[in-house]
Amino acid sequence: MLAGSRGARWKWRQGALIVFGLALTGCSGPPAARQPESGVSALIGHPLPPLRTAVWPDRAALDSLPQHVVVLAFLSFDLPRSLRMLPTLAAWNDAYSRYGVKVMGVHVPAFAFAADSTLSAVNVARFGLRFPVGLDPSLELWRAFGANGETPRVIVAGADGRIEVDGEGRAVLPEAERAIRALILKTHPDLRFPAGAVPTSSGPDPEDHVAVHLGRARVADGPLRTTVSGHVTNFTAQLRYQIEGRPYTPYPVGRWIPGADGLTSAMGGAENFVALRYDGGALGAVLGLADSKPVKLWILRDDRWLPRSDAGADVEFDGRGASFVMVKEPRLYALTRASRGKHVVKLSPEEPGATIYALTFAPFASGDVRP
Repeated sequence: MLAGSRGARWKWRQGALIVFGLALTGCSGPPAARQPESGVSALIGHPLPPLRTAVWPDRAALDSLPQHVVVLAFLSFDLPRSLRMLPTLAAWNDAYSRYGVKVMGVHVPAFAFAADSTLSAVNVARFGLRFPVGLDPSLELWRAFGANGETPRVIVAGADGRIEVDGEGRAVLPEAERAIRALILKTHPDLRFPAGAVPTSSGPDPEDHVAVHLGRARVADGPLRTTVSGHVTNFTAQLRYQIEGRPYTPYPVGRWIPGADGLTSAMGGAENFVALRYDGGALGAVLGLADSKPVKLWILRDDRWLPRSDAGADVEFDGRGASFVMVKEPRLYALTRASRGKHVVKLSPEEPGATIYALTFAPFASGDVRP
């Protein structure tokens, strides 16, 4: 049985949910790596669109871009695919800024809460980023670049302002770094870079999986697909197969409030949970609060508490060894480490007010950024 309060009265503060990033990651089946479209963007060869439509911590940084090589990365701080790219961007900034390369990030909110400029600044500090990161709360800049594909997306423009590389995911990184070096050599012909320092493979990264969204606007399948946003809904299931059905499909049980952006618990306790069957990998969850009060979210995998050896960075344990995360702020939480085999995870809030926005499936490998 899941631990938690069974008699809690639900509290819910209704607010308008803005649907962000419909062009971002969605999932109609098992998460799968996407082949990046590097080299086929309609923007290649064209001038870099103006960047001032984003909100920048220091707009003066934009004034220094002309006559410089520019690396622009569209990121979503709450999705692991973007987090796995941050170390490379940071390394580029450290290695190439001395040659005039300007590395810039743009945070594209994948969820309504992520449009908060305060949270964006918190993430920049959390990950120790030393390059400017703007916020695109209304997706105006994202649309100016075509709004196609997924984050992360990397664009490299030369000193003449024309785009040389435009591609998605980590697979574009070798091509992007080769372009950066070639552009640097145009103004520093005597410079010699270490041979073999840039990887040659540009194939898809099998670990760059997408997210399973629980928001009504982006849910792909299952019982949430036919619900009405903003209404308390009772979800029932008598048989195991009804809550452990198709892989990568969320099955809620109990009283929940479907929203455009996520699924909010209308009550707490062991009878209130979301179940999902998946096939290996590390599990993460984008979680938030309908109210400001922290909420404990219990975690079971295969009807057992998580072993400490498999617990993600955000998991805690009580005196009985029961596994949980304390949701204190809206962000991506690391629930489990990578593991092989098929699993069923169940997330149960102890009280009403917890919101589950998405479940993610990507290893937080050694050397990668962990939320």
